[in-house]
Amino acid sequence: MNLPHLEMRQTAARIGMNITRPQIEQKQTPASLSIEQPRGELSIETVAARLEIDSTQAWIEMGRIPALESVRQYAAYGRQKGQEAVAQRASEGDQLMRIEQGGGTVARIAKANDAPPAEVTTLGFIPRSLDRVKTTFTPAEVRLSYTANRPKIDVETHQPELTVKDGQVEIFLQEQNQLNMWPVGGIFDGEG
Repeated sequence: MNLPHLEMRQTAARIGMNITRPQIEQKQTPASLSIEQPRGELSIETVAARLEIDSTQAWIEMGRIPALESVRQYAAYGRQKGQEAVAQRASEGDQLMRIEQGGGTVARIAKANDAPPAEVTTLGFIPRSLDRVKTTFTPAEVRLSYTANRPKIDVETHQPELTVKDGQVEIFLQEQNQLNMWPVGGIFDGEG
């Protein structure tokens, strides 16, 4: 038995897409950098070295005496020599008072005053030792003070420049959907 029925053939629709990708361009300007380094401050303070030499004792041994000491010594020497001269004249006066006793008193006094005293020469070193010259040394002092100054850094940043070209998507119908139906069987078998 050949019952009539419908046969169907269906084709689904197909879509197609044309895609243009987006394009991004990026331009980055370098940052501006400025560095300024101020000089540090250096201060040097110096106290000079000091050398003191006291050669007073050595000068005294050489006969070069300070003025006040020289005045004192010459005053004492003058006093002593004055006293010696007075004593000698008194002794000579006593001898001359007894001139009547004879014995060549005048000749003896003249002879004693005629001959100068013998000079005495000695050999020595001046100063006699190094401890006669006193030295005192104070070393120099150097004080350093340094103040560092921080660098001044300025940075100017720049935003990136972006250029975007939009992408596109085109959608189109690539194949049309179809539904075909036809009767089959019975009187519709292609004869009728």
